[in-house]
Amino acid sequence: MAGHSRYNITNKKAGIERGVLKNKLRIFDQKQLDDAEAILLADAYEFFLSKENPEKINFDVEFLFSIHKYFLSTLYEWAGNKRKVNLSKGKMMFASVDHLDLALKYLDDILKKNLPKKKETKNNIAYKIAFIHNEYNAIHPFRDGNGRTIRLFLDLLVLSAGYEMIDWDSKSKNEYMKACVSGAIGDHKPMTNFIFKRLYLC
Repeated sequence: MAGHSRYNITNKKAGIERGVLKNKLRIFDQKQLDDAEAILLADAYEFFLSKENPEKINFDVEFLFSIHKYFLSTLYEWAGNKRKVNLSKGKMMFASVDHLDLALKYLDDILKKNLPKKKETKNNIAYKIAFIHNEYNAIHPFRDGNGRTIRLFLDLLVLSAGYEMIDWDSKSKNEYMKACVSGAIGDHKPMTNFIFKRLYLC
C-alpha cells in the first residue's frame, strides 16, 4: 500500500509529518494510514461502479483527476491536484513538475486516440490499455496514489469495451512491476501480455 517511502522526492520532508504523509485525519501510524487508504479505494470502486455507466464516461485526464480526488480527498488536501514535488522511483525519474502541464496534454491526446472499442480484437485492446497505463505511469501526476488511480480508471475503461475488470492481484505483483519497468523505456509488450491474460468478456 501507499507510504511516503514509495518515492524519492526532491525535498524529503515535503508533505511529511511525523514520518507519514500529512493527512487531514491526523493519522501518524503508517499501517493505519494504509488501512484508511484501502477502505477509501474500495469506496471509490463502489462509487464509480454504481454511479457511472462506463459506456458513457468521457475517459480523459479530467476524469482521472476526479477519480483521484474522490479516492483520497478524505485524507489529503492535495487529492485531485497535480503534485508540486519531483518524484523518482529507483532509477526512474517521472515527469518533472515544470513539464507536468505539457505531459498531461500529451496524455489527453493519447487517450483520445487510443480508447478501446468493443469491435476491436482482444490483442488491440490489451495493447491500448497497456500503452495508456505506461504513458500515465511515466508522468505520475499525483503526489501519491498514482497506481491505484490508473488501475481504477482502466478497470472502468475495459468495462466500457465489454470486458470484466482486470485482476490486479497482488500475487502477480512481480510480473506487474517488471512490466512497469519495461513500459518506462517504451517496451509495451510485457504490459500488453499482462493485460491480455486478464481480459475476459463480460
